[in-house]
Amino acid sequence: MTKTIPTSMVKTSKVSHWASLLLLSWSLLPFTPVLPAQAQGDSAAMTTATSPVNWTELITYTTTRPRPFRGTDGKYNLVYELVITNYTGNSITLKEIAVADSLDRKKIIHSLTGEELKAAILSPAKTPALTLKGAETKIVFLNIESDKPDFPAALAHHIQYQSPKLGSKSKTPVNKTLVTPPTSLHPDKAVVISPPLRGKGWLAIGGYASTIGHRRALFPIDNKLQLSQRYAIDWLQVSEDNYTTKAPVDKLENATCFLKPVFAVAPGTVVGVVNRYDSQPENKPSGDLEYPGGNTITIKHEDGNYSFYAHLLKDSIKVNEGDRVTPGQHIATLGNSGNTTGPHLHFHITSGPGTLGADGIPYVFDQFELSGNVSSMENCLKNDSQGKPIGIVKTGKEGTHKEELVKEGAIVDFAPAP
Repeated sequence: MTKTIPTSMVKTSKVSHWASLLLLSWSLLPFTPVLPAQAQGDSAAMTTATSPVNWTELITYTTTRPRPFRGTDGKYNLVYELVITNYTGNSITLKEIAVADSLDRKKIIHSLTGEELKAAILSPAKTPALTLKGAETKIVFLNIESDKPDFPAALAHHIQYQSPKLGSKSKTPVNKTLVTPPTSLHPDKAVVISPPLRGKGWLAIGGYASTIGHRRALFPIDNKLQLSQRYAIDWLQVSEDNYTTKAPVDKLENATCFLKPVFAVAPGTVVGVVNRYDSQPENKPSGDLEYPGGNTITIKHEDGNYSFYAHLLKDSIKVNEGDRVTPGQHIATLGNSGNTTGPHLHFHITSGPGTLGADGIPYVFDQFELSGNVSSMENCLKNDSQGKPIGIVKTGKEGTHKEELVKEGAIVDFAPAP
């Protein structure tokens, strides 16, 4: 929920004055609970009374069922996480993770090795990315891109690794491969919504394409790993002269987006309102772990999903629990409450009402105009923190876009308020 690149709920980046609900310092228990559907090796489905024992050194499962959606770059995406636990006392070294069609295991649609594999891994125990010590767990954050939407109906993961031969006294590692049981895609498509903001110059920070922040905010909540912010975007606004924040940056009103109206994205019923927090001073996030979103609104929609709007201005909320809302209805004002160090709207959609204890699902906007991209996200964050104009470039994809999720760094124009 932020404009930042923090490593915990309360630490902020040195290059930005933005902050978020992001990576808690946490570590898993020595063993991850085994899920029955994923507990067996590839040959488990063919096991007979006389089959050899199918020892599985690595226990794996996925934290969500991915569903395809299209981004502003025209690419189709599958976004999800693969949890891998070493269920032995030996050290295991990961070499490659390949994603294949579960019905045609030779059809590889995505693979990670070397530095790319390292970059995709979160290590709760903070050990080397490709090493799993005995009883250790690693999280692999996957984002599969394709020029076409025709993904397989189910995916299999080929995990190549090295470890000592089972039953041998030798500790010399040998090459091995585990093929996981199928992970089926979700039958539903991405949710189509209207935008939560209106007007020109809205910049997307974070989201599905980022390798930090919201995308890595996989938390142990309600006794399972949950990632409500998988597709969360922090929205800032770029002024006509290319500022997100003007100097002096310690004044909230100098942020272009501050006090802009926030709108409901689809028909639904308000199921949660928090309206108790004053605006945070710049660069001073609340650090509140129970209500990191500050003043918030949660709406349950007719499809059973929930939209979440965070960091709202105190006493600006225009709806109450139980109220029915319509798309484009003005529901609040953008502020800077909660665990944030600069004004912005944090928005995401989940399968449940929990702020963090729910599964984040993909959504796409019915229509918007792409006007450009920031030239460098790092420079954008730095210039915002210093009250300088941000650099903007053209990508050749400017113009009208329909049913896409805005990719990080893109600047879009939404239709004026109704």
